Amino acid sequence: MEPPTERDQSALQFIAEGVVELAGFDVAAISVVRDGILHYAAVAGDDRARRELADLKTPVEAVLAELENAEDWGLLKFVPYEREAGHLDDYSWIPDIDVSDEPDAWHPHDLLCALLHDDSGTLRGLLSIDLPRNGRRPGPEQQRILQLYARQAARAVITALERGEYAEGLAREQAVAEYRAQLMDVLSHEVQNPLTAILQNAELLLTEDHHDALTVRGLENVQRGARRIEAMCHDLLVLARVGRPDRPLDHVVDLVAQTRGVLDLLAGEADARDIAIELDAEPAELLVVGDVQDLDAVVSNLVANAVKYSEPGGRVAVSLHRVDQRVRIEVVDRGVGIGEEDRARVFEEFFRSTDPRVRQRPGTGLGLAIAERAVSRHGGTISVQSSPEDGTRFVVELPVWDG
Repeated sequence: MEPPTERDQSALQFIAEGVVELAGFDVAAISVVRDGILHYAAVAGDDRARRELADLKTPVEAVLAELENAEDWGLLKFVPYEREAGHLDDYSWIPDIDVSDEPDAWHPHDLLCALLHDDSGTLRGLLSIDLPRNGRRPGPEQQRILQLYARQAARAVITALERGEYAEGLAREQAVAEYRAQLMDVLSHEVQNPLTAILQNAELLLTEDHHDALTVRGLENVQRGARRIEAMCHDLLVLARVGRPDRPLDHVVDLVAQTRGVLDLLAGEADARDIAIELDAEPAELLVVGDVQDLDAVVSNLVANAVKYSEPGGRVAVSLHRVDQRVRIEVVDRGVGIGEEDRARVFEEFFRSTDPRVRQRPGTGLGLAIAERAVSRHGGTISVQSSPEDGTRFVVELPVWDG
């Protein structure tokens, strides 16, 4: 577990101070578990306690061993000094106080604490309470009151810790995503220049008529390999672009007009493979707010995939309709289809099925990842229904813009 953020440390400090003010004790301390060690995150009350506990690190196993002799007060555990086993001798702050002659007098070595578990039962921290203002060990009524405060404090502590972990996890994911986007951008641009030179030289050499058949085949293989790398670089650049959260979504896009444009561009490839593309779209505009290039990538990748994995003589059906406050785009084919195990992974970067019918068709494994990232960034959803016998149906829904 990561250390609490500055914001959450402030929240924990506020909780500790609340326990001091309301529970009748002069010291309350909250520690959190990291790698089997309790680290103090907040101390309220006694200044000396705050200074000495600031850098104290207590093994969880030492605390649990000491609590084996504890009286069970529900959430709270109390170990009177008479039962002290010494497991915490090197990990404790001992207050310097005079002990009265009363039989229920609080002793400097008395231990009162609450183990803080989350809903899964995992120990997340410890709430320690010391120095009762009346100088006495809590009686039944004060134990009951302490239970209420401890329960509220425990829930607040767990909430603060979980909120901090969520925020830190989100920040890490965003940082990793940004780094990956920058890395893909740099790599793709660095590869583009030498790749262009390779393609140009291969094309130039093929224009000469003195090569034997073996040389021609070799140059053609260089071209095919270079074009595959070129396609990979293009997809990496698009994936990096759609993954950038700082790019504004501020254009009103007519998906009907945009889809018609995409289908016009793909018509030549579809005709070459003897695939018919049919469009069923509402006559009116279907407007969404977003990024033109990203939305273009969504439609083009879905339709291009449907064409690629259809057999000659097949048909790809594309439909666009408004459903309540969403624009629904459907792309349906009767091609190779996707097996059950592969369906859960189709939106992963670089994933390609082990099905030989899929493997024999060239691809980078990035098209659907691009589509999923772009749809998610636009506040939409994308789903797939498929089987090897029935083909594939992708459904995209995006929030409609009514002006």
